[in-house]
Amino acid sequence: MTSGNSSFRRLPFALLLAGVVSCGPEKSEDPPLSANAQPLVGQTYTLTCQAPGTGFGEVVIPPVPGTLPFTPLMSLKTVPNPVLEIDAKTGAWVAGGGLANYVVDTTALIQLGKALFWDVQAGSDDLVSCASCHFQAGADIRATNQLHPGANGAWDGQAANQTLAAIDFPFTDPAIPRDIDNAAGSQGVRRGAFVAVDPTTGVETVTYQNDPVFGNARQATGLNAPPSVNAVFNHRNFYNGRAQPEFNGVNPWGTRDSAARIWYVFNAAGDIAQSTARIQNGSLASQAVGPPLNPTEMSAVGRTFPDLGRKLLRRKPLGLQKVAADDSVLGAIADRRLKGLKTTYAAMIQKAFVPSLWNTAKTVTIGTTSYSLLEANFSLFWGISIMAYEATLVSDDSPMDRYAASRVFETATGTGQLISHSPALLQPVVDRLAAEGIAITIADILTGLDLFEKPLPLPGTGLPIQPGTGVGCVFCHVGAETTSASIRALTGHGLEPGDVALKNAGFDLRMERMFMGFKPPPPVPPHPAPPVPVGTDVITFDSGTYAVNAISINNTPVTPTPVRIATYDSGWYNIGVRPTAEDLGLGGLDLLGRPLSWVEYYLATLPDPSVIRVVGGGLGCTDAFGNPVTPPAAPVTSPFAGEVLNPATGYPLLAGGLLRGEATDVAGSFKTASLRNVELTGPYLHNGGKSTLWQVMELYDDGGNFQNPTLSPLIRPIGMTPAQVKALVAFLVSLTDERVLYERAPFDHPELVVPVGQDATGKDLLTTLPAVGAAGSVKLRRFLDLSPFQP
Repeated sequence: MTSGNSSFRRLPFALLLAGVVSCGPEKSEDPPLSANAQPLVGQTYTLTCQAPGTGFGEVVIPPVPGTLPFTPLMSLKTVPNPVLEIDAKTGAWVAGGGLANYVVDTTALIQLGKALFWDVQAGSDDLVSCASCHFQAGADIRATNQLHPGANGAWDGQAANQTLAAIDFPFTDPAIPRDIDNAAGSQGVRRGAFVAVDPTTGVETVTYQNDPVFGNARQATGLNAPPSVNAVFNHRNFYNGRAQPEFNGVNPWGTRDSAARIWYVFNAAGDIAQSTARIQNGSLASQAVGPPLNPTEMSAVGRTFPDLGRKLLRRKPLGLQKVAADDSVLGAIADRRLKGLKTTYAAMIQKAFVPSLWNTAKTVTIGTTSYSLLEANFSLFWGISIMAYEATLVSDDSPMDRYAASRVFETATGTGQLISHSPALLQPVVDRLAAEGIAITIADILTGLDLFEKPLPLPGTGLPIQPGTGVGCVFCHVGAETTSASIRALTGHGLEPGDVALKNAGFDLRMERMFMGFKPPPPVPPHPAPPVPVGTDVITFDSGTYAVNAISINNTPVTPTPVRIATYDSGWYNIGVRPTAEDLGLGGLDLLGRPLSWVEYYLATLPDPSVIRVVGGGLGCTDAFGNPVTPPAAPVTSPFAGEVLNPATGYPLLAGGLLRGEATDVAGSFKTASLRNVELTGPYLHNGGKSTLWQVMELYDDGGNFQNPTLSPLIRPIGMTPAQVKALVAFLVSLTDERVLYERAPFDHPELVVPVGQDATGKDLLTTLPAVGAAGSVKLRRFLDLSPFQP
């Protein structure tokens, strides 16, 4: 039988051969209920492996015909952009999908988005922009005044305005031992209350006050800033997923906020009415409208988006910053004599958006204040344009992308053997690191890739990592996007064998029900015990509760043992970075007090949650030689041949409707991060508690820092050698796109002055990042200038 590692369905050749799903067109958070939905009626089945005495199998070798033994990493060039399309004739970006209802000029839209993203005038103090926390490879590598006191509210020997050093990391280290719950976040604004924006000059008035935690220093966020580069592929954004996949034009909450409305002109007289906005694949826009009003990140308390619009519409775009004459997006409208752009935000909006969103002299009254339509809809303009700009920030030309594109696999017989490849494409990584005095080889990178793509050895065997096995990173960092939280993985056609069959059957790829392994009470360490003991040849299955029990091992009766089963949101996992109670992550609540998790949201809000069909794990059945056996319930033509299936449905045992009251595993779960350019985006993890990639690998090698109740079953001690850790880090470095490393187009940018703490008098200390044009700049530095191979 297989182990609790099978909590992930994407195991086409190992562990519990889990089914794979996809859903149809992307659902809103409130799916229509089926009028014919019926409660599940339990029925117990006795299921037998077709080769009695050999037991339900652990590893299907050779793989099921027609499938590869793993999901190979592909070039990101193979992934369609979910927001922008390329015009086949001109090669220019074109707004795709529902954006066509709002946008008339995509080039102007991207120009507007880039200007707004980098403009420090958007901060209440005229010194903080979106880019202030996303200026390097889309992330933040500042080291001073970046600390937040964490869940306990105490500084744990550290302090506000402290400058972090290598010795401060990792925050948690069981070997010392050391455990600091502070977080390395991003400094934003000082605590203040919004007063007003001058309607003539755009000057914003704020009343500042000392903060009980940060004093007169800038406040810092409690989470590390996730990279904005490649974020366009994320189904949901923010670590806890609150930036919804449908943009409502107003705030991050998508369809969860039924009161969110935009304004539009509905007749020739210029009269204004309200309407809902529902922009699919719009999580980047949902994310973009969060920070500008956040009282820690960019805003004084009480400022609204119409107030921000009133301010910026009266300011010169990027008026405090230089813009390179050869900026790849803004160069044509850059003011080459002075700072900023030779246009206005009003003109940029009017060029980019349909007239019905701005073209009237009549005003909108919000509360007790009258605003122009341009001001009233500023959240819509902000979100859509920044999303369009960020959608151009795709790093799909790393050495690993080029190498991945060169690989050819044998697929006719399903062996998945590598037929041809071009390892020399990885030489630039070796040469670049050699120039820094860091010695790696192409063989190191290829070994790291192999470890990344292949599964762990069988649990309980005591075997070390060996040829044909790895560390199973790809089970979570799946696809060219290197994250299972991507749009393709959750709402597209899926990335694994069997996806299409389950998609066509109406299963929802955003959720999974899996065998979760065995976790004895502390101090006994958890281990991924098999759902049923190895060698089991007969089990019972209750279709009404999804309960699986062993009743015979090698034809010898055994006492049935219930198997722990839980359902969770795909792509969101608890990896033991911090205790779950400190931050529930996806297990938290939305603005109306409802669960952020899809699973818990539907269980809490739907009269009959079984209308949501959840993909689930199955049990692989093998003969004495490990070859797949097709149980009677699975036709030879089934995409799930080799699995024991639910006789009533023909799908993997745990696949089926949500059950009221069923167990969930979402508390303390966070979004699986993309790994691209990760060399440049330290510090790492949602709390910023690791300073190098080597330290991150040690976290995984230890099986997490904390054995949380909802810890993913795939997080368990690995036992890697130093050479294997080095190989994995070398592979991760190969994912750095040199256009990002040298800030070449589209990763060039305007000048940015960023706060880096304050002096003894409370005055901001500032550093200036010069404007960079399309040709790029000097090479970016890593966090604290540390080698990624440094423990």
